[in-house]
Parts: sequence; C-alpha cells; structure tokens
Amino acid sequence: MLQLASAFRAAGHDVLWATAAEATTVVGRTGIEAVSAGAHGAEEAALRETVQRPARELPGDERPAFVFPRMFGAALTPRMVEDLLPLARDWGPDLLVHEHAELAAPLVAEACAVPSVTHSFGTAVPVSILDDTRERLAGLWRAHGVEVPPYAGCFRNGYLDICPRSVQTTSVDHIADMLPIRPVTASRSTPVPDPEPLVYVTMGTVHNNAELLREVVAGVAGLGVRTVVAVGPRVDPASLGEQPDHVQVEAWVDQPAVLATCGVVVSHAGSGTFLGALAHGVPQLCLPQAADQFRNAEGGLRSGAVLVLRPREVSPAAVESAGERLLAEPGFREASGRVADEIAAMPSPAAAAAQLADRFG
Repeated sequence: MLQLASAFRAAGHDVLWATAAEATTVVGRTGIEAVSAGAHGAEEAALRETVQRPARELPGDERPAFVFPRMFGAALTPRMVEDLLPLARDWGPDLLVHEHAELAAPLVAEACAVPSVTHSFGTAVPVSILDDTRERLAGLWRAHGVEVPPYAGCFRNGYLDICPRSVQTTSVDHIADMLPIRPVTASRSTPVPDPEPLVYVTMGTVHNNAELLREVVAGVAGLGVRTVVAVGPRVDPASLGEQPDHVQVEAWVDQPAVLATCGVVVSHAGSGTFLGALAHGVPQLCLPQAADQFRNAEGGLRSGAVLVLRPREVSPAAVESAGERLLAEPGFREASGRVADEIAAMPSPAAAAAQLADRFG
C-alpha cells in the first residue's frame, strides 16, 4: 500500500496513514505522515494470542477460516474504531483506503459519510470468511447506529485488486467495482547462467520457526548452488547450525534486490514474497503454513509457475527434489514470465491514484 499512498502524495494530495504504533516508523520513512491507531504492543499481542492459541491446534489450511473473522474482525476491529473514528472526524478525509484485513475503516467511513475503498493484500478473501466476520461485527456496527452491510463493509466504493487473474483462486464475482493495481514495481530478472544460480529461502516473519527452516535449508543445501536464507526477526541465524560455504544465512535481507537476481524462491507463499517473485518472473517452491498462503500456492500451481509442498509433505529430500526441477525445467520460468508480463500490464499505483482522485476528489 505504500506505493499507492506515495502516488497520492506525489500527485499533491494530503495523505494520513493510521496504523499500529510499530508500523508508523516504516511509513514515516517514506515521508508520509503516520499516526498510531488501534491495539499495539502487549495489548495487540494479547488479542492475537486469544485467537492464535486455539488456531494452532488446527491443520494449516483450516486456520484462515478460523483466524480471519475472530482476529481481524472481533478482536482487533473494536479497538481500531475507538482511535480511527475521532481521528477521521477531526482530519476530515475525502476517501478512506483500507487493507482487506483492517475492518474498522468501513464503519468509520459510514459514520463520517465518506467513501471507502478496500485494498487487497493478495488473493481475495472467500465470501464465507467475510460472512462469518460480518456476523461477529454486527453488534459493533449496531452500537454506532447502523447495520453491518454485506462482506463486513468491504467493497463499499471499490476494490483495489493487486492479484493477477492468472493466480486468483477465489471468485470475485460478488465485487461490483474492481480496480486492478500493480502489486509491485519490478523488472523481470534475467535468468542467472549456470553454474551460478541463486536460490532464495524465506519463511516470512510469522511462520518462520527454526525447526521448519532447518528442514527447508537442509534440502536446499543439497542442491549445491548459491543460497541466501532470510530467517526473519524472531529466529537466530545461528540456530540453523553450521552451513556449507554456498549457503548464506541472514536475519534480514533486501528482498526486492534478491528477487531481482535469484533463479528460484523457496518460501511460505506469503503474498509479498509470492507476488514479488512472480513480478520478477522467478519460479517458486511454495511451502504454505496458514493465512492466505494456501490460496496463493494453489494459484501459483494453476499458473504453472510454482511447485507446492503442503506441511506434511515437507522434508529435506522433498525440498531438494522440487528445487532440482525448478532449476532444471524451463517450463516453470516460462510460466513465471507469463505472470510477470500480466503484472507489468496492470495499472500502476499512480494510475490508480489518479482514477480514485477523479472519482472522489
């Protein structure tokens, strides 16, 4: 969403970003004004844990339907409304743009009589999940004197869709006003010539436990090619143990720069990594764990750009075998290239900002 916000600002519009306190610094670095809103720190962690604790007992592909309505609906929305409503009334926006899992904005927009547009974060959230979320938010909306609309208030005045159609796995027929927007700005990477291919491994920042990473890295190391591993902020790189010389383990990397030079990505299929790799035309091994990752992996599989190992299928041998195919078979890079071309043809953030300004400015 930073790209869209930056495009609005570059076009001369006033932009204010309300987000959790921990994210205000990230937004602020771009020159966009950011203010803290909603639960954060220990309060947010406690709200999330009430949902995540029972979710851990479920199979990974069953967690999204359980977590989304309870966490992003019932747990986090009321606290966000407390902060966002007075902020919006004081600042007086002409338009609210909210990401698909931030569900206070539709209620605040209704209360302030301003339009709101939903910004996707990847593949579309299934209607059944939104229906459950709507029921859990009905009391909150009534407390503000209004009935909760369909889809928990999402898509009131449009849907900014960053997901290329070729990897979309959820029907979007229920959304009347679709506004495609390019997910990332990238040039397709040039295939790295043998004998120096580069494999990039990441399991994101949530499902990046050391045990899983050790299995994955053991499999990738068996390929015998240059490998960069990003373990994320909650895992000590040393916990993966000693690695061969061709495997580099870091806490954090410049992911866009790595994606621009690598030959294969091995990841959890989180939307940022998944779409970023596709934008560069890079084949992927997807190891989905929860959230929207199973939907992303399914879409990538349909496009021919990825291979997928579900949680019970992950082993060093399986990862190594899949990696060998992705490096050796040109069909995966060809399919990834087709998706990259599709992404490149989507409207830019600047074009989307101009369209929204024409509508609501």
